Amino acid sequence: MAIQHFQFVEGKSAKRCRRRLKSERPQLTPEDYHARDAARVARFLVTGKKYADATTKAVDRVQRFWDRFCAFMGVDSNVYLTACAGENFRRYADWRLSQFNVTKQSTIWVEWKFLRLLYKRVAGKKMDEVVGEQVSEFILGPLTDEYGLDLSVECKPTLSVEDLLSVLHYHWCLDTSAVPHERYTVQLPLPMLMTAYMSSRPGALIESGCVRGSNDALRYRDVVLRVIPNPEEPGRHVLVMEVTLMFMKGKRNKSQPTTYIFHERDDNLALCAISHFLALALADRAFEAQGIDSPEDILRIEVPPYRNSLQLRWRSEMLDIPIVRRTYHTAHGVRISPDRALPYDAFNQYLQRLGRNAGLEDPLTPYCIRRGTANAVDAERNQVLGHSRADIFERYYLSQKVKRDVQSAYLGFPARESVIRAVGMMSLTRDPRVPKELTDEQKAAIEHDPHLAELNRQKQDLASDMRFQYGSVPKAQGTDLHAQHGKLERTIQSERRFLRKRARDNIRVEFFAKIDTIEIERQLLGLSLADDLKVEDPVVQFTCVERARLSRSLFRSLASSTEEEHKPHPHRMQVIRDWTALCNLQGIPHRQRDSRCELVGLKEEPSSIDGDMTPAVCPATQCLFCLGNEQRASNSRPYSFSRPDKLRRHVYDCHLRYLASDACFPCPHPACSENMWGTTHFKDHAAVIHKVYL
Repeated sequence: MAIQHFQFVEGKSAKRCRRRLKSERPQLTPEDYHARDAARVARFLVTGKKYADATTKAVDRVQRFWDRFCAFMGVDSNVYLTACAGENFRRYADWRLSQFNVTKQSTIWVEWKFLRLLYKRVAGKKMDEVVGEQVSEFILGPLTDEYGLDLSVECKPTLSVEDLLSVLHYHWCLDTSAVPHERYTVQLPLPMLMTAYMSSRPGALIESGCVRGSNDALRYRDVVLRVIPNPEEPGRHVLVMEVTLMFMKGKRNKSQPTTYIFHERDDNLALCAISHFLALALADRAFEAQGIDSPEDILRIEVPPYRNSLQLRWRSEMLDIPIVRRTYHTAHGVRISPDRALPYDAFNQYLQRLGRNAGLEDPLTPYCIRRGTANAVDAERNQVLGHSRADIFERYYLSQKVKRDVQSAYLGFPARESVIRAVGMMSLTRDPRVPKELTDEQKAAIEHDPHLAELNRQKQDLASDMRFQYGSVPKAQGTDLHAQHGKLERTIQSERRFLRKRARDNIRVEFFAKIDTIEIERQLLGLSLADDLKVEDPVVQFTCVERARLSRSLFRSLASSTEEEHKPHPHRMQVIRDWTALCNLQGIPHRQRDSRCELVGLKEEPSSIDGDMTPAVCPATQCLFCLGNEQRASNSRPYSFSRPDKLRRHVYDCHLRYLASDACFPCPHPACSENMWGTTHFKDHAAVIHKVYL
């Protein structure tokens, strides 16, 4: 009661303070209000309506094109725009299509919409409707026909729960692709699950590509974790999670957030967003309560009879920390950033690679998951999707395949919804045999591309000139020749990536176009599949024992357990412990996954590295930083390179480049405690004490 009284008194005092400050303001006259209103209107005519950052950037981009067009025409851009003459806009559209690689009608149509917004921003009024309608008809009619613009609409696949389950199964049980840090293995499925359960845009969970550098993402303060009595099973307690989205499109940081409620899933832990989140929170040590160090500490919490819930609060310094974070490089290896959110580009690239490796024909993007949720909900679709109008779903999210058995409805038979649902799944054409990467022969063939070969020839000519004038390429640093050489090298890398991606996409398209016919013909001829087309159970080996355990345990159902129903299930405990352990392990590059880096299976336990037992003298091609990196799996730390020059290149590129030349740091060898006084001292120490020559 004393606390309530204090708050009441404090509230009355604050009100009196506000009234006093308001009374001390100078009194305005009617003329003052007229002047203030005129000033506001003048500012509004200049700035116009406040649009979202992405819209403003799009309008700015169109303005840059408009300025280039006006410079080409030799006219003043503002005068030419504010004249609001239809012929001016028609000439601009013709110039854009003739000078740039615009192939789709929708591209120039959207740009025309932003050009109208640019006119409104510059002129302070809307464009004349007659002019706008005439230009629109010109773009959709004669201009489309003359340039042969593509009118097709891209396929917008929807990811059903069966599709999501198959993708997650591949992620946990079959995917051995390298990641910069094993926390990515745990945290990347979380946005996938949240997108599926909330139908949120990726920018509400991670840093949006439209606001790069903003660090706007789902934070710990946006998540409320509670323990409540289970209404369905009295005597048991369950975890629930309330997630509030503060960065929804059109509502970023506004007073209209949407809160979603999550509950535990016992049927499949791979689908349990709460378990994923618990692992990340435990790895971050985010809980305010002392003594929460393991999943057992959380799942044994009970709600007292006089309470309806208990909230697990976060430490104050964790409230503004993004939950899903990016990596950064240090001298001691790759680490998870303490406060920087994961960017959308990294998440999208991971999703596309996962879908491609899992054998999906269509690209897997966050919007595939969002569309799947949109087609699953009905009554509260606009609130779930964050739409202001119902027609947005019908235009952009409605599945192109009718999800109802119209045939049976017409014939008067019971609907075969399971068949219709199976045909509508994104994984209908999934094939795990689809080529995932180019072979060495295919990569070598790309090097013979005429344009790429010409670029390589120019690069060799520049290198020859630098050797002739300066003795070597490194000695030419700071010269125009070296700058041209670096620019040409970046161009070659970009061209090579483009050619490889195009070749890989063409191979995938050809595979899906022919594989059905190949299988049908071989079946009709009574032949078995060729060896390169057979599907065999893969023998998957992981770089750490936690991944091996998770691949076997994640897709077990807890509902079939015979454990005592009032105790936390040990299977769930082990899964969350393994996830938490993965959050503290650095990934292993593919080039180090050879016979010298022992891979582990399910029943194998990696041997730990004991600093007292590690010999001071190391193999001549062993990296001391990797040997002492506690965030690397112990079976990968003793890795030795094939040649000393590869070791030196690795040590500089991955470790020493992140240290100042005079930096003070301890020797990374696990059995050595001597302090290093700069990189030169470290190289001397490594040669004398550890016999590693850098």
